[in-house]
Amino acid sequence: MSRLLRSVFLASCALALTLPASGFAAAGEKPNAQHEQAIQNPSGRFVQELGDKAIQIVADKGQGAEQRNEKFTTLLSTYFDLKTIGRFVIGRSWNSATPEQQTEYMRLFEALVIKNYGARMTLYTGEGFVVTGTRTESEIDTTVNSQITHPDGSAPTVIDWRVRQKDGKTGVIDVIVEGVSLSVTQRQEYAAVIQNNGGQIEGLLKAMRDQLNATPVSVKK
Repeated sequence: MSRLLRSVFLASCALALTLPASGFAAAGEKPNAQHEQAIQNPSGRFVQELGDKAIQIVADKGQGAEQRNEKFTTLLSTYFDLKTIGRFVIGRSWNSATPEQQTEYMRLFEALVIKNYGARMTLYTGEGFVVTGTRTESEIDTTVNSQITHPDGSAPTVIDWRVRQKDGKTGVIDVIVEGVSLSVTQRQEYAAVIQNNGGQIEGLLKAMRDQLNATPVSVKK
């Protein structure tokens, strides 16, 4: 179940999966014309703000883990439509779950993101985040193209964000890393866990609880 959790962290801090184990020089400058055009679109500007705030969090070495996680939680709840993401990845099992199970599932979903990948925030070494384009998908959905640039000059990591504007609210509902939809991938993994537990959501919740209670794996710098 770790793939979306790993990837949502990447999406929400725009850096986690690509942070290297050793330091590099400072990141390069943002591409001017392409970037400036992209952030004229409200969704493009929204995603750039997300990336900029994420970098502020991970680059601040003076804060403690608790303070950093609080900021990450705020970032997550502000910029992501977690209810839409959570309902999609759990599929039809959401409708068969009780209100209590739905509430616990969403709580575990967010808690696991913070626990499992919060430690990676300490590995920031100067990566940059740049919105490079936008594409309208529907009346409410826009795909925002972006790149994570690496200070060593290696090829940037391409990330697309599905942003939904509905009922006066804006939020990320999917992230596509190098062409792979993270929500679709996690939906398949959650479905397998539920199927292996007799089609009951309780099996998934137990697995999530166990993961949350497990000793976190240390991340080497």
